[in-house]
Amino acid sequence: MEVHSVRAGQAQTSDPFAPIVVNRPGRRLSSPFKLVIFNARGCQQPDAVAQRLRDPQLAGAAAILLSEADWGLRRSQGRQSVAELAELLEMSFAFAPEFAFRRDQEHFASFFGNAILSAAPLENVRLLPLQIFYDWTKRRRWKLAQGSVRLGRRGGVAAEIGLGGRAVTLALTHLENRVGPEGRACQMTQILDALPADGPAIIGGDFNTITVNLRDRRECAATIARLPIHPLRLRAPERYEPLFEILDRAGFDYRTANAPLAPTYTLTGLLPRFLRAKLDWICLRALKAVSGSARVVPARRSLRRLSDHDFVVCEFTF
Repeated sequence: MEVHSVRAGQAQTSDPFAPIVVNRPGRRLSSPFKLVIFNARGCQQPDAVAQRLRDPQLAGAAAILLSEADWGLRRSQGRQSVAELAELLEMSFAFAPEFAFRRDQEHFASFFGNAILSAAPLENVRLLPLQIFYDWTKRRRWKLAQGSVRLGRRGGVAAEIGLGGRAVTLALTHLENRVGPEGRACQMTQILDALPADGPAIIGGDFNTITVNLRDRRECAATIARLPIHPLRLRAPERYEPLFEILDRAGFDYRTANAPLAPTYTLTGLLPRFLRAKLDWICLRALKAVSGSARVVPARRSLRRLSDHDFVVCEFTF
């Protein structure tokens, strides 16, 4: 199998945030096409994640949008998790660092970011930087765990792939949870501004639609206190997060592409269902979700969880 690898934009670069792209020969796909999104919490066990992705509910994806992916980080034993996962699944991939770490003054070798895996080669891969509302590089815990020097910000990645003889734009983003809903709406506007104004497109990822600013302890406590009265708030956050109005105006459908009231985040299995949030979303433009195909698939092998987020799946056609 011929594999083509390049640091997007140029073969060699000193830019630690240049996307890493590996394209493999595309495989034949037929409609409907399957899309999977997953916040992998580092993807520290790519072999176990690959096994889960081969299960019938998840197998055969045309594209997988992977948030929180490690590349050379200590917590993942220095593994290039995205590259390993893509090789196991025989898919092309683009990895876009959000944060870069180093322990010396020479070079950055460890990264944390987002990745697109695709059954078709990826073209026009680009990083989508987002406005900073919370500076994660200042966290002392990151310094101790990852490296003495760290750079970066929340962001996303976009690319084009060919499906059914047509070009489809894929965009993956990881929005900020240390800001209120208006901040996330601002970041979503930045994502949309970086994409074509029309044509088939998919936006997915961890939108962190928690409906509050996690840095505001008072607001969080008040929201939790009201949850018994409004038990659907975390599982149906649309009315509290203006980013959905922005997606509506841009022609993106999130209603039929996601399983209603199905939480995607589970901090612990001890939490009752009304305390589990719906954070991960699929949004389609100029594409049609197959009725009944949207679902949330638990991210676990046997009793062990692969992440605190679950897989989100949808099938679509033109």
